[in-house]
Amino acid sequence: MPSATNKTPALPSASPFLLKVKDVDSLANSDGFSILREHLAEHYTYDLCDAHTPAYLEDLSRWLLVRDVLHALLVPVVELFDKAVSLAAIVTHACKVEDLEYAFTGQARSAFLWLQCFLSSEKERKWCYTRGCPACVVDHSLDSEFSVRLLYTACLLSDVHYPFTIDGPTLPSFMFFLESLKRALAEDTLYGPGFFEMTQPKAVATRNGIEELIHQCLELDHVLSRASSPSSPSSPLSSAPASPSLAPTGAAPSSGLKVKRSKIARRQLKLQVEEEQWMDEMLKRCWDQLQPGQEGLGPMSTQSLDAVLKDGPTVSVTELRSGG
Repeated sequence: MPSATNKTPALPSASPFLLKVKDVDSLANSDGFSILREHLAEHYTYDLCDAHTPAYLEDLSRWLLVRDVLHALLVPVVELFDKAVSLAAIVTHACKVEDLEYAFTGQARSAFLWLQCFLSSEKERKWCYTRGCPACVVDHSLDSEFSVRLLYTACLLSDVHYPFTIDGPTLPSFMFFLESLKRALAEDTLYGPGFFEMTQPKAVATRNGIEELIHQCLELDHVLSRASSPSSPSSPLSSAPASPSLAPTGAAPSSGLKVKRSKIARRQLKLQVEEEQWMDEMLKRCWDQLQPGQEGLGPMSTQSLDAVLKDGPTVSVTELRSGG
């Protein structure tokens, strides 16, 4: 795969990402982006490394603007992944990080695994948080096929409005940055013309997977919040902080929380609505019968549980443990 280690040691004299005047003006008029820039100016360094000084001081403002755009694009993706990891750990009780993927299904699991592999590198995580020399951060964007793919994906995600978007100033869409990325790749000696189009299908697939991951995180968080309600203070989930934004489908609200991983539910869209309705009804009945404090209520027998299950429509679900 392409990597910066194959590049010539000569450093570029200017940022590989060129922005149009209208795009710079649009960013300047964005309240959300202006607030972000003020935060970065206060808490992040402007210091250039030895390799980038003093020649780069003339265009420092350009490097900083691109650095701030990268921060706005990449940090939300990292925070989403960290939230997904936190939820998956609670749900699966996984002792190994490789088992966290079983909290998700289909495209969401594929996206989770890809992000897990990429962000397991401290170097890549540092880049996503745009730490260090601003010029190094910008140059690292073209370090490998993986970094290019994540940046492309982040641009696509910036144009999506999520259901947990909070009120107040928001960041603008960064779809315009794709043109800058395309130009930078075309002029790069490692990638060249055509690489942007080659990356597009992978970036779109990753974007779709992350959108599905967000959807499943929302569902999972809803189940966890319901399972840790005040009606069951003894539940181990009650000590876990409830997520304000971010949950996989079909988690049973019990002290030993399990996740049903259905491939059929992903492949057969016609069955998905029916299955989810059936699961919600079944879980509601089971939960009502398992509520503590009801006199004369002992542990539910297998026979009584079967009776609850037989009341609803029959849906066959095959559990597959393979990723993706």
